[in-house]
Amino acid sequence: MVILQLTIRFLLLLTIPVLYVLYVGLMLCALLILLAGILRTFGIEQIQMSIWQGIELPAVLSIPISLAVSILLVIGSLYVRRSIRYCIVRIRI
Repeated sequence: MVILQLTIRFLLLLTIPVLYVLYVGLMLCALLILLAGILRTFGIEQIQMSIWQGIELPAVLSIPISLAVSILLVIGSLYVRRSIRYCIVRIRI
């Protein structure tokens, strides 16, 4: 029984850094996508956004699409943060 609890704690300790890197990456990507959408709307043509291969996104739709994708990434990061908290609580028990 003690061996099982120690094994679970050890595995949870290994998952926390991975989940933390995922959380930070998702938040950073959400900010970068939002920034890219704003910059593309105001005329920076070096930033390219495409829906599919060969189908460019119009500049007018850059902010709404980037906002929608950013919201999805933030929602995903909230679930990752919840998982991090769960792992921390399970380690302390």
